[in-house]
Amino acid sequence: MLYKRGPSTLALIFAGMALTLWGIFALLSSYPVGLYLYYTVVPRTSELLGKALTETSQKMVAVASPRPVVAEPPVVPVFTRDITLPEGHYLMIPKIGVDTVIWEGEGDNYEKALKKGVWRVMEFGKPDSVEEGRPIILAAHRFGYIEWTQDYREQNAFYNLPKLEEGDQVAIVWNQHRYMYRVTQVTEATEIADYSSELIMYTCKFMISPIRIIVYADLVE
Repeated sequence: MLYKRGPSTLALIFAGMALTLWGIFALLSSYPVGLYLYYTVVPRTSELLGKALTETSQKMVAVASPRPVVAEPPVVPVFTRDITLPEGHYLMIPKIGVDTVIWEGEGDNYEKALKKGVWRVMEFGKPDSVEEGRPIILAAHRFGYIEWTQDYREQNAFYNLPKLEEGDQVAIVWNQHRYMYRVTQVTEATEIADYSSELIMYTCKFMISPIRIIVYADLVE
């Protein structure tokens, strides 16, 4: 008499491993889709993040100290205009694939700039006119908006900003002048702690969180 046999123990083990690996792959590959779904279910998320970014900038304006009086003016490096560079304002961070326009926007019009990508806090410095206590400050979303593609998010915003490390290079092209910066510190905090840096970039760590990823950098050439 023949008896029907079930799957062997070994087959069950392999099947379990296959299902586990498939589950991990599905979870990782569905992450961008999860972001889109989140923004669909909670459509005000981007607005809330934008407010969080601008509130941080308003705190910075309130606490940043003006440039102190010194006996002799500091030595300011001279940057030669390069007509092969484009007019306008651009940010390039090779390590994380950022290659984008720097958008201007007053504090009460921040959302228009953030919808495009990187926003310069206008109450602070520009590459060609930086004062101590008034560095260049750039802000951007990490996750952005439902209409953003993942490629757009990585190239035009600060999605990968946490991947920066001390020593990484950041370039700003400003009206046909190139300014190169070196990252000196990457931190997580609720507000900026060091206004002596010449360039500060920040973004929200999570979709809803008071924690910011803050990158400090200084001019090298």
